[in-house]
Amino acid sequence: MTAPDEALFARFVAAFQRAIEREVAEMRTSADAFALALVRGEALGDARYGFELAEPSERIAAGSEATLRTARGEARVTIERCAELRVTLSSDQPIDVTARPLALVVAPWFLYERLVQALGELAVDRHAIERALMLFGKHPHRRSASVLACDHAALNPSQRAAVQLCSDSELAFVWGPPGTGKTATLTHIVEELLAQGKRILLASTTNAAIDQVLAKMAARPWFAPAIAAGTVIRLGRSDDETFGAELADAVARAQGTHGGAVDRLRARVAAVEQQHKHGEQLLAELAAAVEPQQSLFAAPPARLRAATLAGVFAPGLADVIAQRPAGAQAAALAQRVARLARIRTLARARITAHTAAIRDLETQVVERARVVMCTLTNVYLSPHMTSQRFDVLIAEEAGMAALPALFYAACLCRDKAIMVGDPRQLPPIVQSRDDLVQRTLGRNVFDVTIPDPLQSDVVALLDIQYRMHPVIGALVGRLFYGGRLTHGADAARNDAIAGRAPYRGQPLIVVDTAGRTTCERAAKGSSRVNPASAELTTELALEAVLAGAGSVAVITPYAAQAREIRKRLAARRLADAVECSTIHRFQGRECDVVIIDLVDAAPMRPGLLLAGSGSHADAWNLLNVSISRARGKLVLVADVGFFADHAPDGVVTTILREAIQGGFRATVARASPVM
Repeated sequence: MTAPDEALFARFVAAFQRAIEREVAEMRTSADAFALALVRGEALGDARYGFELAEPSERIAAGSEATLRTARGEARVTIERCAELRVTLSSDQPIDVTARPLALVVAPWFLYERLVQALGELAVDRHAIERALMLFGKHPHRRSASVLACDHAALNPSQRAAVQLCSDSELAFVWGPPGTGKTATLTHIVEELLAQGKRILLASTTNAAIDQVLAKMAARPWFAPAIAAGTVIRLGRSDDETFGAELADAVARAQGTHGGAVDRLRARVAAVEQQHKHGEQLLAELAAAVEPQQSLFAAPPARLRAATLAGVFAPGLADVIAQRPAGAQAAALAQRVARLARIRTLARARITAHTAAIRDLETQVVERARVVMCTLTNVYLSPHMTSQRFDVLIAEEAGMAALPALFYAACLCRDKAIMVGDPRQLPPIVQSRDDLVQRTLGRNVFDVTIPDPLQSDVVALLDIQYRMHPVIGALVGRLFYGGRLTHGADAARNDAIAGRAPYRGQPLIVVDTAGRTTCERAAKGSSRVNPASAELTTELALEAVLAGAGSVAVITPYAAQAREIRKRLAARRLADAVECSTIHRFQGRECDVVIIDLVDAAPMRPGLLLAGSGSHADAWNLLNVSISRARGKLVLVADVGFFADHAPDGVVTTILREAIQGGFRATVARASPVM
């Protein structure tokens, strides 16, 4: 490591930290913390506490910090583990787990604050900072021809070229346009590098992307033996099938006794606590009854019946004690309550011991794994990842990843950095408009390292798309991928979709509202709504459903319009048959029929989301995500003349013009009625 590299590394870290701090400041003004109800707690020892969640949540992650709010105050805690409905917390402050109500308060900026801390913990003598600098184009990379160890004959030529590039080069970008088999190619890359003896960190921005890769891996012959051997581990929780790859599954296979013992002990503690509480209540009742015996002439106190004592003693013993005087019953109860307290203390101690063993075993399982799959946040949040080092970083959905998180992950990997994604789709989302934040957090790694990907020797473009009808695919290819996409989709399937209503036989339709709708500001917030356009879009969705479409999606750039359309879909009992949302929710998805409502119309001007022009406008990526979701039929609902008049050089105008040339144009005869 040279002194200039060390200085450059320090500048990167400092810039990332400043940008994150500014983004956090913006988040604090516009976002709220959220609270999760906790229903049962127990002290686990060593300043650690276990709680049950009232309902499952995907919004918390191990390694992040939160506030535990109780009836007696608040305590700062660290989330150590999250498993289904159970969470384990640690705290420097003592916590009364019986002080109800209990709530875990989490702020969305905690993840960024932890990333700032993680970046500050990077060290030139313990981390592969050359790989991080290489990933960002600031350090040279090597490339040498290699012989592949596995058979990749099932892949097409561009996919095989991507596998070869990842084998040959220390730095590789796999550019996967929509429907080009990016996930399948990534699976073969993992298989190849694993066969070459590499240890792989496979990280993504979302759990859903990890699940998709895992599902593809599960179909490969090598996967089941790898799971049995603990070769592949998935960190984090998922509602999807994980095929035995979750860390908890691997730990259970490695040593099932601890988990079973903890479950049994927790059930035992719960039962003992109930008995102990009941016993104390009975003691209090007897004390109140025995006290009047100070009077020589008072009547004998009433004894407790066997049915009452059965909540504390075994049935046979309860019958015996029920025959004793009240004073003797009190003595027996006091002895039993003391014994229950000792049982509870011993059981909790055993839970602590088993939990510690499980925690140690989890770390051992991760250390033995050759492929570790997790979200990028878990790379710096999970306590199991702190000491881990890898040979290769593979980042899925790399175009959406925050640059500081990629930088940190690359510092854990000695040999290679492989970015898999699409720079022509959605970039990272940031709230602050600060220039440093936009440059440091708002750009994607493709644009930073390879601003001209079509001319780079470290880029492998997957060029055969298997999703879209050729007419739709040709539009996407011309607009976003330099005309380099070819088409291998199932022609019979897509022709059948195109053959159904609306607009039978047409795969690509522009429905021109031609000045017959109006756009207005939503009642709340800054979003936009166009009621007539929403009604037209709903009618088109209804036609598609009635014609037998297997799946229908309605996409719109504005949240208020999405709500308006969902209301109309619900009125027609289509809420379960048609999915309607904003553009960001649909990345990575596909449907038979996609209807895009572009909303904007007079008397307003085109909104910021769609008004962009030039090759780097954000609207390009937004609209690429929209139109590339369709398999067999794409319908664009727009006021064509409005966009042509107000943004003649804009992205939307360009796309509408290309769509009309390559597809079919329908003009609305009159404004649709408003419900």
